[in-house]
Amino acid sequence: MPFMPSPASPATSATASGAASAATSEAHPGRCARPSLRLPLLALCLLLLPLVMSCSSPPKAGVYIDLASQPIFYMDDWVRRGNPQVSVRPATPPNRRLTALFVPFRVTQQMEKPSVVGLEVSRQIWQTWLSEKVFPVIEFAENAPPYRRDLAMQMAAQRGAQLLIGGYVTHYVNGGTSGDTTLSVSLEIWDVNTGQMIWAMGHAGVMEHQFANDFILFSAKARKPSDPMWAVTQTVSWDMAQEIKLWIDPPAPKGLSKEPAF
Repeated sequence: MPFMPSPASPATSATASGAASAATSEAHPGRCARPSLRLPLLALCLLLLPLVMSCSSPPKAGVYIDLASQPIFYMDDWVRRGNPQVSVRPATPPNRRLTALFVPFRVTQQMEKPSVVGLEVSRQIWQTWLSEKVFPVIEFAENAPPYRRDLAMQMAAQRGAQLLIGGYVTHYVNGGTSGDTTLSVSLEIWDVNTGQMIWAMGHAGVMEHQFANDFILFSAKARKPSDPMWAVTQTVSWDMAQEIKLWIDPPAPKGLSKEPAF
């Protein structure tokens, strides 16, 4: 708790303040100008804030300003990714509402407890697709073994599903809040009745660990979410869901523009 001086009379306070100011000015001629220099510095930092925010791209940004120290700009980290890589897609949209069975992904990377990782990643993708209403019915076979097409097709047929959704986790690195977090998945969708593959899609995302950047006038730091892998998986799942939704409900074709008659 900062030290608080005892109350004093106005006259005494004014006299003491004037004496102290005079003594400080004589002993340290440049010190009295320091508070006046902080205001232009603060204004300059505020002018630089839009530039920092524009450099940070998608994430939100904030600033912590203390006149006694260097201003700090905080930028929320974001998931870096490209577009989903689609190698197989249907030529025409479906003519009926489809039901699907979602089975746990198989992890192809060497790691401890790969089935647990595949189950968790698959569950998050399934939950995202549920919230996005990709299909009217998407059942998640939580107790099924990691994805194997022949076994999964039999399970989907027994449960009356029209589509089978499975895939692979090809790269998984959970760096937490102190390292890089990377996820790569490969997804397949099969027609249970015909046994044909109708979708094959791959996607990846990464959330890099950002270090603080100290500049002359301010410092820039990145803030990560508490669970970066969850954020990466959510983003990758959402991107893939949009591809499927465009197939199920394609946008209406734009009409041809006509020149006015007059």
